[in-house]
Amino acid sequence: MRGLTHTVPEHSRVLTSFGNSSAPTVGYRFEVLVWNIFKAKKSHWAVDFLKLIRGKDLVLLQEAFLRPAMLDVLEQLSHMRWELATGFTRRLHAINAGVMTGSRARPSDIFYLRSPSHEPLVRLPKMAIGCHYELQTSSSDLLVLNVHAINFVRFNKFKRQMRQLEKKIGRHNGPILLAGDFNTWLTRRSDFLQDMTDNLHMDYATFSPDRRSRYFGRVLDHVFVKGLKVVSASCRFEVRSSDHQPIELVLEVDQ
Repeated sequence: MRGLTHTVPEHSRVLTSFGNSSAPTVGYRFEVLVWNIFKAKKSHWAVDFLKLIRGKDLVLLQEAFLRPAMLDVLEQLSHMRWELATGFTRRLHAINAGVMTGSRARPSDIFYLRSPSHEPLVRLPKMAIGCHYELQTSSSDLLVLNVHAINFVRFNKFKRQMRQLEKKIGRHNGPILLAGDFNTWLTRRSDFLQDMTDNLHMDYATFSPDRRSRYFGRVLDHVFVKGLKVVSASCRFEVRSSDHQPIELVLEVDQ
């Protein structure tokens, strides 16, 4: 689909991979960064990002915007492989934007989920990217779902996107990490998400103190796990280089 300023890519052009993996598998304990980076357009983003990514095994970014300055930062991370699901391409300079997952380990499988509906005015979809990783200590693989939920639409359109995730989660037998920006600034959105993940027997990562980004007083960014233990979960509230605060977690595979 083509607009005046943006293009929604065809299926064959949605997924892009670059960078090099430095580990064959995800370990028993691993560290995760989840962050909506606001297109990496705020000052000091690169400085903050390079600090936050230290020691991380998995990095889940929403609103990745692959302008040359952002690519220059990613190319400094020679130990990370990146998977991008492009939601749209800005026609000026052909810049891809979407959700992006980075990892030390190479994924065994990658897929994307494009929201069935488009957001109004901009007429663009929202994306989720799923990656499967082999685990060092388990014959089951790890499913990582990195989500940016649709916004400014009727509730039923939000539900349709969540049902896409529900179907993928319900079919996976191993550990699962579901995280991202769910745009849950309405009570019924957050209630639906909680009910859905409860029915899927997923655990919710809690934060104390909870300083995650809010809109109308409601949290937007969430982390759910299944077959994993949340060792620690924290929000870097002092980081101001995005309109969302980054989330850091340490997770362990249930034995």
